[in-house]
Amino acid sequence: MQSVARVLSIDYSSCVTRSPHDTSHMTMNTPEIAVGDPDALRRLERFGGLKLREELTTLFLKEAPARIATARIALAGGDIEAVRAMAHMLKSSAGQMGAPRVEHICVRLESADPSLEIAPALLELDEELARYRAWLENAFPSPDVP
Repeated sequence: MQSVARVLSIDYSSCVTRSPHDTSHMTMNTPEIAVGDPDALRRLERFGGLKLREELTTLFLKEAPARIATARIALAGGDIEAVRAMAHMLKSSAGQMGAPRVEHICVRLESADPSLEIAPALLELDEELARYRAWLENAFPSPDVP
């Protein structure tokens, strides 16, 4: 499982074809950003099979809440750079896992925008991760989804 964790943190943008989307002008309430991207998960299956997709999905759903919790602890301690580092890591994983709304929130958290209220954005990240989990369970049912 440790090798799976390493794979999840790798940015595959140079080896997996993915349409870039500029979502900086969108808000989370707009229908333009889907909860989940089935094509991203299918790419994982083509890359490493169903087993890899299921392992990475399980790991993502396990690790993302832990990363968000770590960001809350960092925020409480005033460590904004640690929050941004978490957002960067989660953004990459979310992009590969087909969670574009999660990815979009992470882009906002990672930015240097001083007007962003970080605590509400972390709550929004929790909520969007729950939506992604529900979407995933419906779109790709698997007994391994935690």
